[in-house]
Amino acid sequence: MTGGEGDEDDGGGGSDGDDEGDILDYFNRSPYRDLLDIEVTEAADGRAAGRLRFGEKHSSNRRRAIAQGGVAFSLADSVAGAAATALAGFPTPTIDFRIDYLAPATDDLVATAEVVREGGETAVVDVEVVQPEGDADEYLNEPRNRADADDRTVAVGRGVYKTSDLPDDAPWDLDQGK
Repeated sequence: MTGGEGDEDDGGGGSDGDDEGDILDYFNRSPYRDLLDIEVTEAADGRAAGRLRFGEKHSSNRRRAIAQGGVAFSLADSVAGAAATALAGFPTPTIDFRIDYLAPATDDLVATAEVVREGGETAVVDVEVVQPEGDADEYLNEPRNRADADDRTVAVGRGVYKTSDLPDDAPWDLDQGK
């Protein structure tokens, strides 16, 4: 879960929603995402993207490199949470998340997410997890490549994130005790 702090008037963890650097830093300083080699690469205006560098530790099979389903789920929730956070301006905890697995993941993964509904209390975010045919960095940096027929969609998901104010003692804020 991504976590959140909602009191924008406290001068604490909230931002004006335009501070992509703080949002990226928040997501990329997470010990859990660090463990899985997940990096959120962009987060602005209700959209986000990120990637996972696939390695042996992600495999659920000792004979063949196939990602365990939780790997794609963690990437999808992280990137979708970043999209909701980019819209809200402060970290947003996950309320619900569902995912459909469409193909096995066997290499680096990229996720893109977009807020499709923001209703004041919650945001609904759609996310797609793709195994690019080529380099994941190139895929992320070249938007024209995002619809390449050679890329394999491994999962699609939808998350619901809390975007209303949270208590002052909520454990999440953008500065994470910097």
